[in-house]
Amino acid sequence: MVVVGSGLAGLTCARRLAESGQGVTVVTASRRGRDGATHRVHGLAPWILLSAPWVRGDSPRRFLEDLRQRSGGLARTGLDEVFAEQAHPAARTLAEELDLEALDEGPVLLPGDEMPRGRRFLPRQHRPLLEPLVRRCEGLGVTFREREVVVGLLMSRYRATGVVTLRRGQGDRAVLPADAVVLACGGAGAVFPCSTSPRWCCGSGLALAEVSGTLLHHPHLTQALPVTATPPLFFPTSAALVNGRLRVGGIVQERAAGLPEATAMVAEALRRGVTVELLPPVVENGSVPPRVKASPALRRPGALPLRLALHHSVGGVAIDVWGRTSTPGLYACGEAAGGVQGGRRTMGTGLLEAFIFGQRAAAAVARDVARLAPAPGTTAEVLVAEPADPVRLGGVLDRLLDPLTEIRPVEEVGQALAQLEAWPRGAGVAGEEGAQVALRLEAALVLLRAAAAGGRETA
Repeated sequence: MVVVGSGLAGLTCARRLAESGQGVTVVTASRRGRDGATHRVHGLAPWILLSAPWVRGDSPRRFLEDLRQRSGGLARTGLDEVFAEQAHPAARTLAEELDLEALDEGPVLLPGDEMPRGRRFLPRQHRPLLEPLVRRCEGLGVTFREREVVVGLLMSRYRATGVVTLRRGQGDRAVLPADAVVLACGGAGAVFPCSTSPRWCCGSGLALAEVSGTLLHHPHLTQALPVTATPPLFFPTSAALVNGRLRVGGIVQERAAGLPEATAMVAEALRRGVTVELLPPVVENGSVPPRVKASPALRRPGALPLRLALHHSVGGVAIDVWGRTSTPGLYACGEAAGGVQGGRRTMGTGLLEAFIFGQRAAAAVARDVARLAPAPGTTAEVLVAEPADPVRLGGVLDRLLDPLTEIRPVEEVGQALAQLEAWPRGAGVAGEEGAQVALRLEAALVLLRAAAAGGRETA
């Protein structure tokens, strides 16, 4: 089996497959356990959030009702039910397996919720968040191929039979046959120039699904969060947003009620085109509070502008409740998959989605491979086409897509789409230089076409 990506979804899937006796190879564009949004967000944010039914009086059914109120009817059949039912046990298991420590005695009420469901966690030890899961995979014999980018799929008629990769830094091409391929390569955050995702999370799942004719689910659906507008980008922490001061449209606002409320308020103002700046706190008697000292944003002199960054892909590759796609032999989980929560992802649920559906995809692969004949010999390679002048194209993508990070007017989408569709491209990616840009271009075209068409599912 080949798993593309070593974030939480990919590692969870790889571990479960290995435990079932399957041979597993994980292809990662970076270092094992560090190529996904999970690792990046852990580095940018002061803690990670798990949102699930925790308190007496709450229930999976009530959680499901809240999810459906936010979905706009855009969730795929059955996915939200599975997620709501498994969110609570998944949160407990995930905290145990990653050795996480809760920062609060109980859950907190998040914006839009009627029940307190958000719990903040951090690793008990200062280490990469996914390190325990990486070690378990290594102990089970999972093979890791680091610094390799998947640029195409091997196909036999309508069945996926492996992947084509390019090694970063060398450009060496490799063909990896497999009985099944799992796309756990993250969302489309880095399609846009301002994103909280690693640069490798540039929509490769969308790109590979598109070239193989696999069904997509509303790939244009994304969510953005406020970050500092000047590099290095980072989330304003609780110390910054709660203890600092915000200037919203020229009006100074002292102390927000809490971080979730402050984040929601800033994001909404930025969506309306209102300028938002983070101001240093007023220091009384020369004394600086410890929480202010701990915040890089508040240690800087002067106003610090904020902006929206693409944070999470809500749409993606269409899956059933077991992570199967419309292409036999091809599965998807985590942020690469779409349709679990419909139009808007609830805060604090990204890690739980990755964990739950990573496990379910592994279970489906093990069952399907056991009852099917081994994958037939490859009859074709479907590759993402290499663009001409990829270095210049990268700058063009930045210029065209930056204004479309959050708000996507039809006219501006159409103009960007016309320019990108006209960009010359070859038959397939031949070298490393164009691989990342090729995936980003393909994903951008998929996303913009869906936005221009009103977000209909596409085959």
